[in-house]
Amino acid sequence: MVLTAERLVKLAYKYPSLYNNWYVLASSALAVVNQPQEIGKVFHFALRQQLLESSVSDKPLLTDPFMLKLAEDSIASAVKYDEFTAIGVNLPDILIPYTYHDKLPLTYKYNRSEDIYAAQSAVANRIREALLKVAPIAGLPRSINALTALKKVTPNSIRPEQKPKRPCVLTPGHVRSSDLVQEDFAGTRFESDEIPTCDTLEGPVSLLSVNSETVLNNTVRGLDLWQAIYGKIGNRVKNQMFNAYPDLWQYAYNNVYGPILSFTDIVSAKETSFVVISALIPQDVNPTLKGHLKGALNQGASKEEIESVRCLTFDICDWSGNVSWKNGKESVAKL
Repeated sequence: MVLTAERLVKLAYKYPSLYNNWYVLASSALAVVNQPQEIGKVFHFALRQQLLESSVSDKPLLTDPFMLKLAEDSIASAVKYDEFTAIGVNLPDILIPYTYHDKLPLTYKYNRSEDIYAAQSAVANRIREALLKVAPIAGLPRSINALTALKKVTPNSIRPEQKPKRPCVLTPGHVRSSDLVQEDFAGTRFESDEIPTCDTLEGPVSLLSVNSETVLNNTVRGLDLWQAIYGKIGNRVKNQMFNAYPDLWQYAYNNVYGPILSFTDIVSAKETSFVVISALIPQDVNPTLKGHLKGALNQGASKEEIESVRCLTFDICDWSGNVSWKNGKESVAKL
């Protein structure tokens, strides 16, 4: 077991500047160190813990018995929900147990059910988005495993909608009605002589299926993010990638920075920098990490926040037992 009740409470309260996003970063780091089965514990604790005020009470939170009890119950519910999913049982909402709801050392943020639902939906969406952003940084299989593990322990009421959060670059089968000539079980068809059509897993597509505005927005937004992160050395870094392999730059710009990293409707630009840092640290890639540490500053992060991200990620790495650095932990880049 990587995460215990004590460790969960430490992740949530050891680093005060990360109160609103510790669970996002912990989930990202767990995905990268290949411990996806632990993400559910973080998730269930965050679903409850984020309903509490962040103000520091007189009691020491790291050793508070009822906060530890909340973490223990979250670990237990994550395991139970995974078992429920395996047998096809609907997963109920996650709430703070009534037996000790009035004994916790922090007050409650919400008293209306709709506010609780909104807060917990945000927690789920933010973890999902962070795990997606990990994909180009640490590998698609890591994100697939992490998001699959997360879904298994997600209450039915806050599971993801069956449509993408990002505007689609390609919309299969959606064209002007004047261009339609046939629609059957195989989907929309176009006049083949005038509009060449290709079948895809999501339906037929043609040049008319491309959302040019989305492509343009992604391109501009990706460039803005690149410049915000790298500043004056942006062109130099771009040229290094291009000279290494032109397709590497094209991939990074058009497939990573544009549609993935620069999308900030769910996880902010500053938090995205934190996610990237937490994903880079376990991989022992100092040259890249150095750029993103400075990039986080450029995105408005404080040095305290960035150091807290490093320390939280080191916690996850140490507890996982499968991460090491060629020249030791002290060699990992920092500001």
